[in-house]
Amino acid sequence: MRMRNVRFSPIDDLHCVAHVSWTATYARKDQPDVAIDFDVHYLVQVLDGEPKVFGWVSGDEQALLKQHGII
Repeated sequence: MRMRNVRFSPIDDLHCVAHVSWTATYARKDQPDVAIDFDVHYLVQVLDGEPKVFGWVSGDEQALLKQHGII
């Protein structure tokens, strides 16, 4: 997995959404590798000075994997 981009949207002094673009590369037996781009939006809160992910929103990953013949 490779992170392509990250962007932050502040909500308040202690919260933000981290918008992360990923590329996942899957090796398939007897077929070419498949690279799939996708985005995940992470809900982040600062606790005791440290950022902590407390939730995330992503698309239908199972459908994307089926579409590309991974599963």
